[in-house]
Amino acid sequence: MAGILKVAELKEIRNLGILAHVDAGKTTLTENMLLLSGRIKSAGNVNKGTSISDGMTVEKQRGISVRASILTFDWKGVQINLIDTPGHVDFSAEVERSLRILDCAVLVLSAVEGIQAQTEPIWDALEALDIPVILFINKIDRAGANLDALLGSIRRALSQDLILLNRPINEGEPGATTAELDQVGDDSLIEMVAEHQDALMEKYLNGEEILPDEIERAITQSVATRSLFPVLMGVAKNNIGTRELLDRIVGYFPDGRGDADGDVSGVVFRIDHDEKLGRVAGVRLYSGQILARDSVINTTQDREEKITQVKRRALDRYVDLEVLTAGDIGYLCGMPAVRIGDVLGDPGPVPQGYVLSDPLLSVQVIPEDVSELTRLSDALQMLSSEDPHLDFRWFAEEQELNVRITGVVQTEILSEILAQRFGLGASFGDPTVIYKETPAGTGFGSERYTMPKPCWSVVKYLIEPGERGSGISYSSKVSTTSVLLKYQNEIEQAIPDALKQGIKGWEVTDLKITFVEGEDHVLHSRPGNWKLATNIAILKGLTETDTTLLEPILAFRIAASEEHMGRITSDISSMRGTFEPLEMGEGYVVLTGRIPLATSMDYPVRLSSLTGGKAKMTLSFSAYEECPEGEGVAREYKGICPLDRSKYILKMRGAITESGR
Repeated sequence: MAGILKVAELKEIRNLGILAHVDAGKTTLTENMLLLSGRIKSAGNVNKGTSISDGMTVEKQRGISVRASILTFDWKGVQINLIDTPGHVDFSAEVERSLRILDCAVLVLSAVEGIQAQTEPIWDALEALDIPVILFINKIDRAGANLDALLGSIRRALSQDLILLNRPINEGEPGATTAELDQVGDDSLIEMVAEHQDALMEKYLNGEEILPDEIERAITQSVATRSLFPVLMGVAKNNIGTRELLDRIVGYFPDGRGDADGDVSGVVFRIDHDEKLGRVAGVRLYSGQILARDSVINTTQDREEKITQVKRRALDRYVDLEVLTAGDIGYLCGMPAVRIGDVLGDPGPVPQGYVLSDPLLSVQVIPEDVSELTRLSDALQMLSSEDPHLDFRWFAEEQELNVRITGVVQTEILSEILAQRFGLGASFGDPTVIYKETPAGTGFGSERYTMPKPCWSVVKYLIEPGERGSGISYSSKVSTTSVLLKYQNEIEQAIPDALKQGIKGWEVTDLKITFVEGEDHVLHSRPGNWKLATNIAILKGLTETDTTLLEPILAFRIAASEEHMGRITSDISSMRGTFEPLEMGEGYVVLTGRIPLATSMDYPVRLSSLTGGKAKMTLSFSAYEECPEGEGVAREYKGICPLDRSKYILKMRGAITESGR
């Protein structure tokens, strides 16, 4: 069949992530890899909107990556599934989802800007997931490039275990290029490699000859175990260093293939909507094989899925794939209800995900034409299925559409996507900090839902504060003779939903809930009774305990000249921030500390104005902490509140609906 790619053609696989802070040059590097591999005839240009990996209209117009792109090509007989991820912090959710499916990664840094806001969070994630990394230092031709200083900062902030594989020539000049280092003649390099290989160290200490192949094998083994991190330099826009990088990707990184004869095990890491194919699920398969017309178990949703087509993404289109096999990445059709994060088959081989940062801001989406409210809601629901971090919520009674965002740039992109893809005009309200609630004390919440028949659900919960960052803990002390197991399962599933809004209007977290008393009825109890009763009882309990507001706290790092530090430390203090003693850098001073998001949302702009754009500020989420007395924002419960018991029961029984839907 024309267009079918056969697994038999594949030898080894590298599921490779290209990661970086925005504008470090990773998309240009990706274009060069496609060009050298023969996958494309000419490299696209990010600034001209012609790059292959930036396929969305908004990406081409803006010159930034919004969604991760999966591009497949061969290099020296090895299949590389390259995942080009967004670099802008507002789209870190795409990076987060991509991390789960990687076997190896290239971290791209600019020779001038060096370590930036996204660099360290990405590095921490790669470390936590034990993913081997090669560092590529780009833009060595730019004025201000200082490789010695950059390598020093990398060693301080990321790792001491760097092994340089090439060096710059004419650094900081337009004609800059690179030269390979002589591994055999470099004693310091050999010593560093030998430190991680006992047999090699013994030969080195004995003065025996060490062959190039021995060094290469030792580096390969050390890269796989994250004992060493190779560093290559280049100029992506001039295609300098790309070929050497590809050779190292194939030579140093481990094979990603799994057990093709094992049970099916995979994870859904993205959802796309295609005009012809409909809902398409991007899947990384860790074990087994999947063919068209196969049935697989969606373990997360406990349902059977019938696969209608198996595809691979070939540049700007889908092509048929005969079989998706262990270690590979493909696209499956025929799963209308599948969600990002769903595990297909055996969950054992599937790695846990990694959270870079949950969105900390909420915005209202306002239609230009109120008659398009329903269409706008449907569009946001579709976009939320593609990016669950948006967490779209429709509050019908208030006629409000809300999404969660990481930053203001994300609203600009969403506005353009709604216009281009759905033909909808929309604006966004001012971002609101997302607070959370936690019980201020211990109390009980109960509900006796026995009228009007048929219904019967009697529940009582003990609610206690939990440790900060512990989330939700639920347990039951009620026997299955008092409340059947199937009803207790319904209660457990209902708890997270019951906590989406507390008595101050925010999600409730860091608490322990214990089911201490309950009663069902052999004739009158029904499924659905327990969700209703639980929602009412939990809110009653939180009213008894009262709640404390929690606010998001950011960790910051500011590098600026010493002359500005007096004003900066004064600003931080006025914003309820705290900071550590100043650290001296080369020609600048570094201030680190923590600051509430609520007081600092516009500070990067103000800092730039204060210092004439010369200060460098990086921010990352640290934790949710208690708001001081008088701080924080409570809000009204959105929708029909469970504490309005009679009206809420009517809604849950379908006797009334929240207006507008």
